[in-house]
Parts: sequence; structure tokens; C-alpha cells
Amino acid sequence: MTGPGLALRQGDHAIRLKWHKLRHRPDCAPHDRESLATGLARGALLEIDLQLTADEHWVCLHDATLEAETTGKGPVAGTSRRVIEGLRQRHQDGSPLDTPPLFLDELLNQLARSPTGSRVQLDLKFDARSLTGLADARFGALVAPLANRVDIGGHDWQAVSQLAGLAPGSRPGFDPLELLADLDDPALEDHSTALAFADAMLASAPTAAMLYLWHGLITRAAAAGVDLVGIAHAHGREVDCWTIDPDLDGLEPLVRHLFATGCDQLTTNAPEALEAWWQRCS
Repeated sequence: MTGPGLALRQGDHAIRLKWHKLRHRPDCAPHDRESLATGLARGALLEIDLQLTADEHWVCLHDATLEAETTGKGPVAGTSRRVIEGLRQRHQDGSPLDTPPLFLDELLNQLARSPTGSRVQLDLKFDARSLTGLADARFGALVAPLANRVDIGGHDWQAVSQLAGLAPGSRPGFDPLELLADLDDPALEDHSTALAFADAMLASAPTAAMLYLWHGLITRAAAAGVDLVGIAHAHGREVDCWTIDPDLDGLEPLVRHLFATGCDQLTTNAPEALEAWWQRCS
């Protein structure tokens, strides 16, 4: 792995940086092909969001609707691949680009030709009810040949485990945020409640290799004396903390806490800027 934006380092420990929506800079469009090429050349850890089209093709889009990221309108699940291929991607500022939306098959074709250090996380933006036999078959055919370079994560453990089973060797991961009904609920700052949450996140995804933890969960549990990262590690899980950008309030104490607890990776929209900021801090 070479180039900026790959990890934060302190002593012997490195926290891997995962490029959110493929971005190597925050001014890049989501799932931008230039960022993809840059990340693959450097051997970066890349995150890609997935939705299903009406004819059950896998497309790299975050939202369930087309408006934010493309020149189209309406639900992704109600639109065919052919129609989506005729759309254009949108930049962060909403202006249209010259490129069509990225599909999973194109992305994996590029991954197959890239240096072996590159790895992708496929972030599922739907639940298991959206999966069909055709969608499963296409996913398995695309992902299985590259399974040892793929993480599969999401909030619906049934969907994650179902698709990971079609690509033996891939690493399944779970985001437990939806176990918390109210993000503003102060109960998590109570020691016993924080421990109960930790038990629930482990029990909800018993074979997850990775837990994707929102930074607010980690800091609020820590304030109650509960180390969610340490608990995950004690049960053989790695931890990805999301989403960490240079303008985040309380950034430096958070990152120092992540190093102290041995966090494995973090998700960011600005990997190059975040690495440069940490080099100045340390």
C-alpha cells in the first residue's frame, strides 16, 4: 500500500482508513470512478453502498431514491438497469457529471485487476425482504471469485449473513445502531444500559467478523465506563468507527480514545485530510 489516506498511526498501532462512498476527498462525488481508480492503485480500503434495481441488478448508490446521486427520479427499486445506465451521476453540489452510475460488476472487474492490498466493503442499504433468487444468484456470481477481498456489512444481519454465505471467504459485518430506538436517549450513558447494548450487538450478529459502530455510541458508552471496542475485541470482532471527518466536534479526544482502545479502522469522507490532520496532532 502506498500513498496518503490509508491509515492513522501511533506507535506500533495503525487504524485503517475506509473511504466512505469511495471518496478520497470530501469534494468528490459519491462512488466516483476517479476515486475508485485512486483507491485501487494505493491499495486502499473502500466502502461501496448497494441498492437493487427493479430487474435485480446491483448498483452502487447510497439512497433508496435516485435524486441525490443521479439525474433520475423515483425509487431505485422501481427503475431498471437500462434506465439507470442512461442517467448521469451528480457531484456533491448537485451538478451532473458525464459518467453513469457505477454498478457492482464494473467495480469488481476493476478490483480483480488491482493490487492485492485493495479491499472493498459492500454496505447493504436494504433488508433481507428485498432479496430474491435472481439477486442472490447475481451477487454470488460476482462476489464469490473475489470473496477474500470483500467485506459485507449492513444493519440487517439476515441480509448480510445470507449474502456472505453466497461468497465464502468474505467477511460479514453488522451495524447495531438500529438496536438503539432513540439516538438522543440518555440511557446509554448508564453503565448497565451500555452493557446491555453491548450484549445485544453481539447476540444480534453472532458470526460477524466486524462491528460498525457510530462514534456517538463509542463515546457515550465510554462516558458510562463501558469500552465497546474492548468488548468487541474480547469476542473476536474487529471494530470500524464511523463517520470520522476533520470537522467533527471533539475529534482529537475521540481519535485518541480509539487508539487507546485499539480500534481497527474508521470510516471517513476525507481520508487524505484526516491523515494529514493526525500527523500534525501527533
